[in-house]
Amino acid sequence: MPGREGPESSLVRQHGPARLVLLGRAQVLVPTGPAFVLTEKLALLAGYLASTAGRSHRRARLAGLLWPDREDDQARGSLRNALSRLRALGIGVATEADSVSLGEHECDFEHLERAASSATEVTGALRLSEPFLEGFDPPEGELRDWLSFERTRCRTLAQQALTLASNAASERGELVAALAAASRLLALDPYREQSHRLLMHLHDVAGDRASALAQYRACREMLHDELGVAPSEQTVSLARHIAGTPGTGGDTVRALPKDAAPKTGASMETGHFRLSVAVLPFEHAGSGPDHRFLAEGIADDLTTALTRQRDFLVIARPSSLLFSASGEAARSLDVRYVVTGTLRVAGGQVSVAARLIDEKAGRHLWAVRHEGALDTFFSLRDRVIDELVTGLDAEIRLAERERAAEAPSASLGAWELFHRGLWYAYRFEPAEIVRAQECFERSLDLSGGFALPYAGLAYVEVLRLAFLLEKDTAAGVARGLEHAGRAFELDPSSPFILTMLGRLRALSGDLAGGFDLLNHARERHPSFAHVYYCLSLTHHGAGEPELALKAADMALRLSPRDPLLPMFLTTKAASHYFTGQLDRAEAEARAALAVKRGDPWAVIVLVLAVAESGRHGEARDMLGGVGAAMPGLQPLHIWPMIARTIPAAGRERVARTLAALGVPVEAETTSVARAI
Repeated sequence: MPGREGPESSLVRQHGPARLVLLGRAQVLVPTGPAFVLTEKLALLAGYLASTAGRSHRRARLAGLLWPDREDDQARGSLRNALSRLRALGIGVATEADSVSLGEHECDFEHLERAASSATEVTGALRLSEPFLEGFDPPEGELRDWLSFERTRCRTLAQQALTLASNAASERGELVAALAAASRLLALDPYREQSHRLLMHLHDVAGDRASALAQYRACREMLHDELGVAPSEQTVSLARHIAGTPGTGGDTVRALPKDAAPKTGASMETGHFRLSVAVLPFEHAGSGPDHRFLAEGIADDLTTALTRQRDFLVIARPSSLLFSASGEAARSLDVRYVVTGTLRVAGGQVSVAARLIDEKAGRHLWAVRHEGALDTFFSLRDRVIDELVTGLDAEIRLAERERAAEAPSASLGAWELFHRGLWYAYRFEPAEIVRAQECFERSLDLSGGFALPYAGLAYVEVLRLAFLLEKDTAAGVARGLEHAGRAFELDPSSPFILTMLGRLRALSGDLAGGFDLLNHARERHPSFAHVYYCLSLTHHGAGEPELALKAADMALRLSPRDPLLPMFLTTKAASHYFTGQLDRAEAEARAALAVKRGDPWAVIVLVLAVAESGRHGEARDMLGGVGAAMPGLQPLHIWPMIARTIPAAGRERVARTLAALGVPVEAETTSVARAI
């Protein structure tokens, strides 16, 4: 109770300033006296305040978080008592009006954050690797979610601290200490290949080649038995190097099999991806309406960064955007790993947090949080992205990582407007396409050197052609190429830019150039769903329906809930139509129409399949619905609309079928249409 002095108060006065210990058993330590072990509520309160140091919290929120089963007055009374007890223990708690924050004090939580960025002694790193608030397990709810995140984040920091300490000890020749730190690293997470490699390396440096290779075999067996995957190529290469190095003890070690390394790279066969991941929309909290787009933009940038990992199957943003719960996303999207995060903006400050979850094993692998002024948003975003990619590499597979820390030329407003424009574009409605164009143009007004809005304008031109908002194909393609070319000059590595430029090259009649760019985008970003869809369309233009079908299947695997889903399915339907599988073409077209009723492209493929199956009356009836999704579209518009997409080898067949149904068919099309 305030004003009353308990035994802890006199303990602190007698033995000096207190130190808060939150890693392992939660307690308060004083220089010369006994430790005072914290009760669960005191520990959770102290831990929550310490993990959000520098931020104030409303009393009502803290009371409801820690005592959710009590009435408001009772909960606030329990909070007052808890704060009083912390003060009596020498833990500074600042209160102002209705807010509470933690004052300056010594805490092992802060020591861990420092040790994760600057090497400390192995003994210190070992001590700091204990679990955060060990032994406490609050019931389901927000408090439990917070504790789970902070425990994962502390483990991530401990792994960084132990790695630094082990490497520093190894450089000093202290191999026993280095091995102790590496062993603790592996104990924190036995699935972490980087820890296995560190132990292999240290055993080899110590001259114990047999132990190094035994560690490799243990890693290989564990990954196979528990995760169903092979070790990464880097782990296999290290083992081969050790096996081929003469040991100091004269022991002979059988060489590793040449096929031990897994296949790397990805093709249009989904089995070549070793791991699957989805990045969910970041939760956002702030006073501004644009924070939603900042949060979505971070998730989008994370997704793009992960598509560069050649062995990762990364679910496209439009599909993962539909989920908020990691378990539901993993089941529905058929992925193992899920990334979740939060964005908080208040008082000119921003906090970005992310977490990696292995849903199959129920493991929280990695977590990170960075905070700073709002004008440092991009650097915070880049740190989270870089650490996530590195974290995935470390926890799952250290692949050939291509991402560099790119300082964006865009202002925060321009970046937000680009992502707002994408949001409108992905709705695939004529009015929304106009809004998307406005956002991309406003983004460029703010930052003319920002590449992505130019690619956004190129995408607008592609959409205008697809929705017949632009009747002059050559003019629309020319504008799109101009925008995409400018984007490519500014950023030749972006998958979105490469895909737009490749698609427009193909639409201009340069199929070879289009394929070169699209395949380059696929090789650099093998999980970017949009590139497979554009490859499918381009294969159709080249008269290669079998390859078009493979590419469409891959797009569906990468983004099964995409707003483009009816178009993916329609592309598959067209592939079956051109290979003579009319029943499958009809089934896929009907599936597309089940997703988007009246989609004109799906209706047209369905009409062709039904007519060539001998059901001309049914096909004619279907033509009446061709304008449902595109008001004003009439049968007489069908041939000009589709002629530019039909390969030369199939044009006569399609024209003959449509003519038999009474659809006007022109004998010739423009040169651009013929080329496409």
